[in-house]
Amino acid sequence: MENRKVKKAVITAAGLGTRFLPATKNIPKEMLPIVDLPIIHYIAEECVEAGIEDIIVVIRPGNEAAMTYFSPSPELERQLVATGKEKQMERYYKVANKANFIFVHQNASLPYGNGSPVLTVKNLVGNEPFVVCFGDDLVLNPEGPGAVKQMVESYMAHEDAYGVMATTKVPHEEIVRYGMIETEDGSDEGKIKRMVEKPKIEEATSDLAGFGRMVLAPEIFDYLRADNTGKDGELWLVDAIEQLRMSKPVYAKTVQGEFLTTGDPLRFLKASYKYAMQRPEIAEELKRFLKEEIMSEA
Repeated sequence: MENRKVKKAVITAAGLGTRFLPATKNIPKEMLPIVDLPIIHYIAEECVEAGIEDIIVVIRPGNEAAMTYFSPSPELERQLVATGKEKQMERYYKVANKANFIFVHQNASLPYGNGSPVLTVKNLVGNEPFVVCFGDDLVLNPEGPGAVKQMVESYMAHEDAYGVMATTKVPHEEIVRYGMIETEDGSDEGKIKRMVEKPKIEEATSDLAGFGRMVLAPEIFDYLRADNTGKDGELWLVDAIEQLRMSKPVYAKTVQGEFLTTGDPLRFLKASYKYAMQRPEIAEELKRFLKEEIMSEA
């Protein structure tokens, strides 16, 4: 591979968010707030920290809220200046003004599956390695680098890598929810030997789960094709990575930080709590409130 510099990222945000209906009828799931920032902001923040220049967001037609969010709002800016409240948007500008955001509607002719948003932007990615971020996965690592930066650094460190998959250990009973990964040497960060998407518990050979952060070489598109569907006739990104792995090295990377998914209401609330506890201005009052609620239920 001649070009190994990672300057592009793809955020997949084209899902229907059915587990959050009716809220997601008009508000796309990636725009639901974790404290005071939408989910997609945290993901884009990781990308900017990692030096990503082009952030490609794949959305579904009719849900352009994320595109509006990352676009300039002169009237709001004037009002904030006039009222002395510019600081409320500081964290926003540190992301929105630091990368080129490109929004693309998912190709409706492609099969259902989490590989289709990535295949949709094949031409935009071009012949370069790129990051993929699933739009409902977060990694909380307040004391260290974000997950995307860790993934890019791992990819650059493995000079023979054609991919790096973010991993985390999961409880045995949750194995059926994830793509499970086995490495050649049994370590948490070795070359990947086997990947199985949402296996039965008895089929899993490790407790290492892949989640929605990865770096992929453009060779992934040799296998990520509309005619290469898998389980239930869906286009699975993990299937294409597994096929790539059979001929090219793909590595696991256990990221520092806590993996938090926001894919359903309960886990969304748990993630909201975890992020809220990182905010000094609300953490103590929130803890006090929850303690009182728990005691009143006892």
